Amino acid sequence: MTHPLIPKAPKGLKTRGRQLWRELHTTYDFTDCPEKLIILEQAARTADVVARLQSIVDAADDLRVKGSQGQPVAAPEVAELRQYRALLTSLLKSLTLPDEEETAGSGKMTRSQLGRLGAQARWGGVTR
Repeated sequence: MTHPLIPKAPKGLKTRGRQLWRELHTTYDFTDCPEKLIILEQAARTADVVARLQSIVDAADDLRVKGSQGQPVAAPEVAELRQYRALLTSLLKSLTLPDEEETAGSGKMTRSQLGRLGAQARWGGVTR
């Protein structure tokens, strides 16, 4: 069986977003899942924001800045980074991709195969 080519990454994606797009398309087949492509695009864009915020935090000499009353407070990028990481995690979870061990050696999976794995995980292999 020939696997479809990896679709071109959406415009505007930076390095980390393109990498996520490629990695997930290499492992999973989203051909029959247009709704998951929308989520994947948002996850890739969020990954770019996380990478950008991380570089700002990494370059900062101090992670604290002066607040409105002169008190030390966390740099706003730290809180934003935490929020964007949580968003990225949520987006990736909403793709409902099977674990690596479930797909080991099977190559790309079709929508029905992904659904079957999800049902097995949800119901513990019990069929009714």
